[in-house]
Amino acid sequence: MKYFYYRIYKALTKVKTNDTPALNAMLLLIILQSCNILSIFGIINYFLKIEIEKQQAMVGGLLLYVILLIPNYIYLFRKRNEIVKQYQNETKEDKTWGFIGLLLYILVSITVFFILGETIIQKSY
Repeated sequence: MKYFYYRIYKALTKVKTNDTPALNAMLLLIILQSCNILSIFGIINYFLKIEIEKQQAMVGGLLLYVILLIPNYIYLFRKRNEIVKQYQNETKEDKTWGFIGLLLYILVSITVFFILGETIIQKSY
């Protein structure tokens, strides 16, 4: 996750209207991590048929976000300068492969989340 945080952070520093690239990189990673966790939960819920009310889902989603926020803040946001120093001298080839890996992670995370939402989860409700 450190490397993905670094890649997103570096991309966001190039956006002139983005005043908080470190915070935004962390928030984007939390969204992606949430998509992954909710995808796994969706698969588990499909087989176990757990009944969840709308309000419980909202509270659970908020709780998940807070739970993910704490370690991401401690291990990524607070240590962003160390992370930048760790990866700033990467080779062009490493940078290219890292960017491809990040794009794949984003695409797979979002695609799986929405496909599961459209197929498995909606058929259950």
